[in-house]
Amino acid sequence: MKRALVLADGLRIQYRVLRCASECFEEVYVLGAGDAHFLKRSRFCDRFFSFSGDYSNIHPFELAEIRRFCARHEIDMVLPSCSRTTRLLSTHGDRIGAPFYPVPARETFDALDDKWRFAGVCAELGLPIPLTRRFETVADLSRDPERDRIGFPLILKPTAMSGGCGVRRIDTAQELPAQVGYSPVLCQSYVPGEELSAFYLCHAGRITASFSYRRTFARLEELRVPAIDAHAARLVAHFRYDGVIGFDVRRRPDGEIAFIECNPRFWYHMDVAMLAGLNFVTLGCRLRDGEDGPAGADTLEIRSPRRLCGNLLTPWRLNRAERAYLRYIIRDPAISAWAAFESALGRYRLAGGQLL
Repeated sequence: MKRALVLADGLRIQYRVLRCASECFEEVYVLGAGDAHFLKRSRFCDRFFSFSGDYSNIHPFELAEIRRFCARHEIDMVLPSCSRTTRLLSTHGDRIGAPFYPVPARETFDALDDKWRFAGVCAELGLPIPLTRRFETVADLSRDPERDRIGFPLILKPTAMSGGCGVRRIDTAQELPAQVGYSPVLCQSYVPGEELSAFYLCHAGRITASFSYRRTFARLEELRVPAIDAHAARLVAHFRYDGVIGFDVRRRPDGEIAFIECNPRFWYHMDVAMLAGLNFVTLGCRLRDGEDGPAGADTLEIRSPRRLCGNLLTPWRLNRAERAYLRYIIRDPAISAWAAFESALGRYRLAGGQLL
């Protein structure tokens, strides 16, 4: 296809969508707000246009503006890039006057994007989850007589923020903060073990492609966990889900799994899936045209960017996927330099929405 439009109001996930889109479109435009203006520095952004509206609270005249934009620039496909733009297309996609990437129904999106409502969905469908409670404030949690049922360590998190914002691990009652900067407060039992992520592309309740992986400080490696796939397939079928959906999962040392949260949208490591042979942008656009794609990815293992850079003088120690990842990075030096700076600032790790 010729021309895609990425709706963007940020940078981190939005850049990954841009890179994946550049592999299957001749031109990629960005209609951006907020931090998305950094995307104009990418060599893969053919044209950047500022958007003065709010994607999370769109007004009719702003929808009309997007519709006129799509007509004027002959947009072949509109792509979401985050929770807000996915929900926008779920709600108003039929009003923008251009084909758009598959997205779930708005009611489905709202049920899965909210961490408390997702916990309820898991309980209804029999998906394994840690003990989860909802409180209006931390003070309510501190006063709750059944708090000891959750035990320590526990995880505090908001119900609707993404990217690990507001997530805190609490090891003892004395560490409970007096307040947090959000309400309500979700309280969840901590699940020891390792972090796993599983993402799927779906059509009418059927999984058409999948990519699962384990991520640590040192590396990211593709893997398959049949139990996760089976539970995910049941949820996808229940909602007759369309589009991309992902799950953060914890696996205990004994092999038992627990679903932590759901991401009914594109995600941060979708570019790694592309390097493994699964470009979720390409496959989703093909679904719009009635074409199916491959069901799985090539097996791969990629060390962290910092560790890869340590082997630049010994390239024979890099595997095929790592060489491809380095080529991916150096093709866009301006954004890669920003990413290196961001990495240097963030010396913490999130594991399935849980701080280690």
